Amino acid sequence: MWKSKTVYAALAACITALGGFMAQELTMPEMAQVCITSILAIFLRHGVSKSQVAAEAAVEAASSVTLAPKKKVVKKKS
Repeated sequence: MWKSKTVYAALAACITALGGFMAQELTMPEMAQVCITSILAIFLRHGVSKSQVAAEAAVEAASSVTLAPKKKVVKKKS
């Protein structure tokens, strides 16, 4: 997760918002909105990459399945 550029961009946004709040350039709700949005981006990105890995594993598992031979159906004469 720490290898993602999204994490670093979100952390930079939170630090910048905190700095803006400390410099009284941003109000508390504005700072909270930026920080919450940034944190949501981190978790959304993590969820997407996690589901991508799961989807690739499912495709790999499905491709290794061999089909069972078809049974011959014999119709009985009445």
